[in-house]
Amino acid sequence: MVEYALILPLFLFLVIGFIEISVLFFSYVTISNAAREGARAAVAVPSAGCPLSCIDAQAAQAARRLTAGLIDENLTVSVTRPDADSVRVEVRYRADLLTRMMIETLGGRGFVTLSAASTMRREG
Repeated sequence: MVEYALILPLFLFLVIGFIEISVLFFSYVTISNAAREGARAAVAVPSAGCPLSCIDAQAAQAARRLTAGLIDENLTVSVTRPDADSVRVEVRYRADLLTRMMIETLGGRGFVTLSAASTMRREG
């Protein structure tokens, strides 16, 4: 019984840590795919009759469409143009940790900021 009392906290720590890392990995893969899809939408949209602000809005909307499993309030999408032929879409997400209350009680931050960006050249 004493062995169980000594091992249980370590086991729970490992299980919760594994779940926490899995959730963060899912969030990162999601925003990475969203950034790539947003950049793809910006370079593939025919620009005839649509100003750059319209194309940028469509790119941001395409990126947000792929973030269905994430909290919208913690998500920011920015579209920039490093030069005339390319577009860069950056997606930032503030992922709240599952153990947020415990971490904040110990003086830490209860969230992690994840960021992914994709740059693509315009087609044609």
